[in-house]
Amino acid sequence: MDDTKTNNQTPLPEGTNAAVTSLYAIENLIKTHISHIESVKIELQKQAEMFNDILANDEKFKKANDEGKEIAKKKAEAKQDILKSPSNASLNQKIKDMRQELKELKGALSNYLQQYQKIADTDQIESEDGEVRQIVYSARLVKLTGHFSK
Repeated sequence: MDDTKTNNQTPLPEGTNAAVTSLYAIENLIKTHISHIESVKIELQKQAEMFNDILANDEKFKKANDEGKEIAKKKAEAKQDILKSPSNASLNQKIKDMRQELKELKGALSNYLQQYQKIADTDQIESEDGEVRQIVYSARLVKLTGHFSK
């Protein structure tokens, strides 16, 4: 591969074992995809801005948008009126608490599943109802510098 200089990839020494070579190839694919994702994000942002400008300059859209905002404002006011009742506010808070609990339970389950998969060396588990389920992960990257500075 002679294009190593153009994409900043350093060549591996001769005799590198297959696992290291594979890891290196995957790492390079990840880096290439990160760069591509960033460039698509930038282009998407430009296209979205152009489209939003078109919408902002259309009288029919502006009128409909203003009407929608007015309706949303009335809807929010009606909801606030309903929440003035202590029983309704209590029910709303209970829903929020249950959603938070569900989020925490899912996070804990994810951690338990990771531990289970490492210990059992399998990606399947049988639930209490006898149904076999597969452990599936969705990995994503988060910038460490931006993540901790907020």
